[in-house]
Amino acid sequence: MPQTILNFQLESTNEKLTPRTGITIFGEYLKGMNLETLCNTNLPLAKHPNGYAPFEFIYPLILMLHSGGRVLDDIKEIRQDCALLTLLKMDTIPTPSAFTKYLHKHSTIGETGIRKINQQFLKRFLKSIKNKELILDIDATFIEAHKSTAKWSYKNAPGYMPMVGHINGGYVIDVDFREGNEAPADKNLEFIKQCQKQLPLGVKFDRFRADSASYQAGIFNHCDKENILFTVTAKKSTNVFDSIKAIKEDEWEIFSKREKVAEFMHTMQDTENAFRMIVIKKDITPMLPTLEGYISDEVMMQHQDEIYYCIATNDNDLTPEEIIKLHRQRGETSENKIKELKNGFNMSYLPTSNTQANAFYFAIGTLAYNLFLLFKQILDTNLQKHTIKTIRYKLYNIAGKVVSHARAVTLKVNEQFQDFLQQIRYRAYEESLQ
Repeated sequence: MPQTILNFQLESTNEKLTPRTGITIFGEYLKGMNLETLCNTNLPLAKHPNGYAPFEFIYPLILMLHSGGRVLDDIKEIRQDCALLTLLKMDTIPTPSAFTKYLHKHSTIGETGIRKINQQFLKRFLKSIKNKELILDIDATFIEAHKSTAKWSYKNAPGYMPMVGHINGGYVIDVDFREGNEAPADKNLEFIKQCQKQLPLGVKFDRFRADSASYQAGIFNHCDKENILFTVTAKKSTNVFDSIKAIKEDEWEIFSKREKVAEFMHTMQDTENAFRMIVIKKDITPMLPTLEGYISDEVMMQHQDEIYYCIATNDNDLTPEEIIKLHRQRGETSENKIKELKNGFNMSYLPTSNTQANAFYFAIGTLAYNLFLLFKQILDTNLQKHTIKTIRYKLYNIAGKVVSHARAVTLKVNEQFQDFLQQIRYRAYEESLQ
């Protein structure tokens, strides 16, 4: 017998064991949320009577993404988990190649269907943030993909450039899946209107936040007409720099240890109304006056760009300090949530060379992400701020054993997890009644 380091024996068993007990609890929650009906209603049904229903594709994909699966081939891990299949009553799961064919066949219609499903869950999410200001954050993100059809972006790599819209807490209200060579500033006004259409009747955005790609007169005019308060990172043109230079020294107020703040009224050529320009002056090493005559205007502008940060806003009630704090929150609400979507749910990987099929897959990823936000609302308070990575460690990856006896199915877990998991099941049931 070969020698081993530690003195224990390794044997096989035919018992139904699973390392995904928490995924089972989440899967039960999804069924209580009526995901099956929503999928089979909003997505195209199979033409063959023995074909898979849409839910039989979407459900295991969502479970796979929550489990940490990165590629479509990882669906095999779900297919081989007999304990999980028994508990969730999943008779059959399509093969990876069947998933690929499904994405290609229903690409555009599928993406539209997932958008409608997300719209239904949005109503539930809005109830949880009732009486709060509704804030829309939009941001483009680059997904590098060395596919034959992927277009080269300004990032000097091929891929895609989806525009993602978030509302309070990071819920993805909509996505515009774009080619990699599309500029982040393209069609942003159209995307804002697209996000507005996702809202239930009678619900409106109170605020809009974005980076400098949305520093556009059309967007500002639209926000003014819709009574939406905006804070947008401003592009620093020559006119803006001239106005900054005109600010007197005693007009600068201390904002933080290394920042000062001031403001002035500004307008663009096509804006219908003037707006406030909040200027943050950073305390960095100044340029020697004797060097100014020896460097180009372009280098001088770059140096000035490092010193000053500007925010355009039509909010005339908040102080400059309050505007800055509000605008900087988009880093958590939008930018970090996109990182969670791309890294936590592995949306930085796209499975095919077909752009529309990838858009459908990305839409499924956003649905998985949104359902995660809703699921966290029924978890203990100390778990609700955790990322998917931590939830996998603390909940999803709990080991369990399934025992079937006299038509009764029992999931056995370590004693320390029993009450923890049972409480989540009780809350999931209560949530399903709403």
